[in-house]
Amino acid sequence: MGEKRERAAPRNRGPQFYELAGGILQCLEQRQGSIKSLTIGNDNVKPENKRKVYALICQTLKYASILVPLLKRSRIIETEGIDRRVALLQLHDLLLTKAGLQRNGANTQLNKKISRHAENLQMELDTIRQELGVERNEDLVPDHLQDDVSTFRYVRVNLLTSTVDRVVEQFIKDGYKLVDSSTVERNQLHNVLRVKSRSFIRDLDLHDLLVFPPGTDLHAHKLYVNGSVVLQDKASCIPAHVLQAKPGSTVLDACAAPGNKTSHMTSLMGNQGKIFAFERNRARLSTLIKLTGQAKCKIITAQCADFLSIDPLDPEYADVEYALLDPSCSGSGIVNRMDTLVDSYIATIDKEFNDGGNITLNDETDKARLHNLAKFQTLIILHAMRFPAIKRISYSTCSVHEEENEAVVSNVLDSQSEFALAPADQVIPTWPRRGLQTSGLSKEQADSLVRSLPEDGTNGFFVAAFVRIAPADLNQIRMQLEAYHGSNVKGNQKAAAISTNDSTVQQPQRQKRGNRGKRKDSGIPTPDPDNETTLDTSGRSKRIRPPPLPVVATGTTRSRGKKRPRRKTSVAV
Repeated sequence: MGEKRERAAPRNRGPQFYELAGGILQCLEQRQGSIKSLTIGNDNVKPENKRKVYALICQTLKYASILVPLLKRSRIIETEGIDRRVALLQLHDLLLTKAGLQRNGANTQLNKKISRHAENLQMELDTIRQELGVERNEDLVPDHLQDDVSTFRYVRVNLLTSTVDRVVEQFIKDGYKLVDSSTVERNQLHNVLRVKSRSFIRDLDLHDLLVFPPGTDLHAHKLYVNGSVVLQDKASCIPAHVLQAKPGSTVLDACAAPGNKTSHMTSLMGNQGKIFAFERNRARLSTLIKLTGQAKCKIITAQCADFLSIDPLDPEYADVEYALLDPSCSGSGIVNRMDTLVDSYIATIDKEFNDGGNITLNDETDKARLHNLAKFQTLIILHAMRFPAIKRISYSTCSVHEEENEAVVSNVLDSQSEFALAPADQVIPTWPRRGLQTSGLSKEQADSLVRSLPEDGTNGFFVAAFVRIAPADLNQIRMQLEAYHGSNVKGNQKAAAISTNDSTVQQPQRQKRGNRGKRKDSGIPTPDPDNETTLDTSGRSKRIRPPPLPVVATGTTRSRGKKRPRRKTSVAV
């Protein structure tokens, strides 16, 4: 008999299926990423398991309001010594799936521990169903976490390529039923536009918008493919209507990417006039160029520049009369079902396990972020007000926070005397939900603001319109700019372009060699035009690696050999 060999120690293969998924749940509790980024975008999850882990996380969160209390009452965590997140995921598969516990790549010992309690757990679940009066497990999911989304599908007609009547006629030919909007009350919309029905109506407030039931998929429809319609939420459509820029006028869009609002303004202006669209990030600028090109926009001059660095007294902008401002915000009004799942799960964990201090957002950090965003938003508005010919400004956010909305408006009104709020009858007067009478605003001022919440069938949003009531004081503007940027206002971001088919893309002029790397302090960090660094809404810098763009190069280039006069660069959008 040969010599007996010692068995090699098992190789450490890293966390197994449920432990790995449990770690992702912990990251979600601590707000360290989204479900998709922590699963599909996680290199630690094997490619063949990504979809499986993603589905397990989503389904466990959906049923968390039932599974978490059941898990706590079972005392499995204490008796078996299983991590509560791992046990919760196992509990889902054990009780709510036909296949049962995952075997491939799972910890066999952990599966055995939870399986010992299968009979008692199933009896407990049956009791819960009886108490709630439901027969199917699917009916245990709270209504607000069901798959069907609450927001309608909004379809904006591109007036550059079609008309509302022609688009309506085409949808009717394709089997959709037009409901007479004059017979529909606003609070009846969900009854009229039921999920999976083929009904639609003309929007009650915006003349170029159609409304379809939630979940309607039109991405393959020929009207969308050929550019006759744009799939754009109502919240995103309101600012261009509030701005009221007339055909032939000159407009600026301060934070233009991805470009839906820019193309909407072009549509309402009938491709007549000029729009300066500013975007400081190259990758996002490329998206704007592509989107507005597809929409047949011809009057947009898209500049890779930070709006706060643009000189309002530059003769190039002497005729700018309108400004659309949609700066970075918290995005708290955007309806995101995945965020709702996580929020609901965290609330359940807080209630059952009393861990709230460890897993909820840091209130002070959150307040600081909102404060910084509000400061930035205020600066954007005040800078737009320095353009001497500006007579109307639209300010919007997709936030429901007062600090980014009414508080910003109040601060702007207190900071200058040349602009006031437009009256309510000029700001979507048919929309019922108005601003909050807070932050020092009068009732009349609050009524001139537009607000929405997801319960209104759209994303949460806020819109205000400022109108000029006094002529611009050029001396005061110069003093403000000198204090803000230093003595040389025109500095690094002065852009030049030549026109090609009436629509151009501009690039920042290159700095002289001695000044490279030096920027005037604007009070807000801005990305260097010579790299792909940008800022997220929390103020942290991050590297952006834009995809290769055959259409336009938005960076500055260095010529070889002797110096030549700088050429102006442009490309048709």
